[in-house]
Amino acid sequence: MMRNQIWTSFDKWRASRRKNVERVESDMHAYQHTALQFIRDNPFCALFVDLGLGKTVTAMTAAAEFLMNGEVNKVLIIAPLKVANKTWPDEFSVWEHTCCMNYQVLTGDAKTRAQAIKSKAAIHIINRENVEWLVDQWRTKWPYDMVIIDESSAFKDHTTKRFKALKNVRKYMKRMVQLTATPAAESYLHLFAQIYLLDQGERLGKTVTSYREKYFTQNRWSMKWDLRPGAKEEITSKIQDICLVMKAEDYLDMKQPQHIESPVYLSDAEMSRYNAMEEDFLTEVIQEDGESLVIEAETAATLASKLLQMASGFIYHSERELVNGKPKLNRTAHQLHDHKMDALEALLEQLDGENVMIVYHFKPTLERLLARFPDAVAMDKSGDAVTPWNKGKIKKLLVHPQSAGHGLNLQKGGRVMIFYDIPWSLETYQQVIGRLHRQGQTRQVLLYHLVAKGTADEKVVVRLKEKRDTQEWLFQRLKRLARKRQKEREAMEDML
Repeated sequence: MMRNQIWTSFDKWRASRRKNVERVESDMHAYQHTALQFIRDNPFCALFVDLGLGKTVTAMTAAAEFLMNGEVNKVLIIAPLKVANKTWPDEFSVWEHTCCMNYQVLTGDAKTRAQAIKSKAAIHIINRENVEWLVDQWRTKWPYDMVIIDESSAFKDHTTKRFKALKNVRKYMKRMVQLTATPAAESYLHLFAQIYLLDQGERLGKTVTSYREKYFTQNRWSMKWDLRPGAKEEITSKIQDICLVMKAEDYLDMKQPQHIESPVYLSDAEMSRYNAMEEDFLTEVIQEDGESLVIEAETAATLASKLLQMASGFIYHSERELVNGKPKLNRTAHQLHDHKMDALEALLEQLDGENVMIVYHFKPTLERLLARFPDAVAMDKSGDAVTPWNKGKIKKLLVHPQSAGHGLNLQKGGRVMIFYDIPWSLETYQQVIGRLHRQGQTRQVLLYHLVAKGTADEKVVVRLKEKRDTQEWLFQRLKRLARKRQKEREAMEDML
C-alpha cells in the first residue's frame, strides 16, 4: 500500500511538471544537435550563436545530459535578471526532456537568496549582478562544476567584480558554456576576458596587458586601442577551436529585418542651438520662469550625450550639491522641441494599428512618451509585460534596450520596432532587435529609426554599421576556419 501511495504521489508530481510541455527533444533542429555535440566535445567552449536560434534549450539539454550521466554534479546558470527569472524557467517547463529537472532561482533580496542557496536542486539560476555574492558564499567550497553564462558579453570587462569573482572559482569547474550573439560588438578587446574564463589565458595570454601589447596599438590622440595589421586573423585562429559560430540566415528561412530611416527635421532655431553646443560646448535655454540658463558640456563624452539629448528634444542641466557632507548630482531635464514626438505620432498613424515596440534610452524620453501616449506600457523590471505583449494585448510597448535587450522572447507580439533614441552600443542595438527578429517570428521585422538630420543621430547610425561590419568579419573568419578544420578531419579519416 505504501509503495502504491509513493508511486501515486510521483505520478501526480510528474503530471504537474508536464502540464506546460509543448515540445519534445526530437523537435530540436539539426543545427542545435550540432551545437550540442560541440559542447560535448569541448568542456570549455563558447557558442557565438545568433539571436533566436535556440541556444538556451541547447545548453539546457547539455546540462541535463551531463547531470543524468554523472559527468557533473551541480550546474549554475548566470543570466540577465529578467532572463533568470522568466526565460530559463519557462524553457525548462516547455520541453519534455527538461520539465522534470529541479532548479532553483537565486534572485531577489539578500534574505531570499540566502534561503534559496540552500536548495538541493541540481541547477541554480542567478542574475549576473549577484555572481560576486554567490562566490563569496561558497569560496573554496564552490559546488558548481558546470557553469553556463547566458550573454557572456556581460563578462567582457576584466576589471569588473563579477569577472574577478568567477575567475577565482574557475579552477573548480569541469565545464563552462558561454552563450552570446555579440562577443565583440564594440571591440576585439572584449574577447580577452570571455576567452580567459574558458582557457585561463592559454590562447590570448595571461594578462590583458600582454594581450593589448601583442595585438593592438594605442592611438596617441584618442587613446583608443586599434588592432595591429593581421591581428584579427591571428586572434580568430587562436580561439576558433573552442568557439562555434552560427548565423540565423544559414539555418532559418527568415527575411532579414528591414531598416527604415524616418527623418526628423529640426527648425533653424533648434539647429542653431544644437550647433552652438557642438562648437562651443555650451548652449542657452529659457526656463519656465522666463530666466535664461546656460548649460555646459564639461567633457567630450558629456558633449556626445548632450547632442543626442538635443536631437531627441531635451537637454539635462546638472548641478552638484552637498547632502550630509557628501556630493550629490541633481539633473533637471529641459524640454527643447517636439519634432521627434510629432514624427512618431505621424508614423504610428501610418502603421495603422500595428503593435509597436518603441525603444528609448533617456528617462525624460520615457516620461514624455507616456504623457503623449497614455495607452503605452513601459516594460517593467520583473517582465510582467511580456505575456500580455505576446498575446497582442499591448499596442505600444516602451522598452529600454539594456533592460529588455537580452533573452526575452517578444516575437509573438508584433513585428515593428521604432528607435526613438538610438543607442551607441552595437551589442545593445542588436540584442534589442533580437527580441522581435528571432525564431517564431512569422513576418519580416520592420525597424524604424527616428533620425534627426544634421545631428549626432546620423553619426550613431554610421558608427553602428561600422561596428556591425567588424563583428561580422569575426564571425565569417571563425566559420571559414571551422570548415577548414572539418575538411582536414575528414581527409585524415579517409587516409585511415
